[in-house]
Amino acid sequence: MTVQVIQMFTPTVLTTTAATLYTVDTGNVATVLARGRIRFTNTSASAVTVTAYGVPSAGTAGSGNDFCPALTVPPSSNLDIDVPVLSTGGLIQALASTAGVVVAHAMDGVLFS
Repeated sequence: MTVQVIQMFTPTVLTTTAATLYTVDTGNVATVLARGRIRFTNTSASAVTVTAYGVPSAGTAGSGNDFCPALTVPPSSNLDIDVPVLSTGGLIQALASTAGVVVAHAMDGVLFS
């Protein structure tokens, strides 16, 4: 088994539609993302909700795979959340209730293959 510590993605400003932050490598069918962690930083003076999804390969974002279901991030604050285990082709997608004020930061992530 190979273990590789990764930066899942560079800091990304969220919009009001679900955008893909990270896709698990499709080059190796045995790759699994584990121990992922994301920090959502609200840079505005108002509370904002954040929704994030752990979408399986060939799936779509929805209530069955949201791991951050419209959680509130207070003004000028952070929300740290763990990412579920995702296999090859899985996606992390996220959106905010207000565009341009929440930044998603990759805090941790390990690929096992």
